[in-house]
Amino acid sequence: MPNNQQPLKTAQKQYSRFEEYFYANLLWWGFLVALAVISFFTCGGVLDDVTSGVLEFLFVILGGGFTLVSVLDYIYETNLVRNAAEGKK
Repeated sequence: MPNNQQPLKTAQKQYSRFEEYFYANLLWWGFLVALAVISFFTCGGVLDDVTSGVLEFLFVILGGGFTLVSVLDYIYETNLVRNAAEGKK
């Protein structure tokens, strides 16, 4: 086998920072929706106090917290890159 074979190059699309955070949040919220459906049927398939508490925890605490952290991280990274480009510390 000759050594002059070049490794296969895979075409990878470069995403912007916003798109990366958007897709991460989309994936997370999809996971939370699937978890909510499973939790709804595990809790008996009735919308009572227990089920509403579980759904509130999933969407408000986990979903909202993840989205808030993603927004703050996006702002931080955007400012960090801008400051690095300007030569500031």
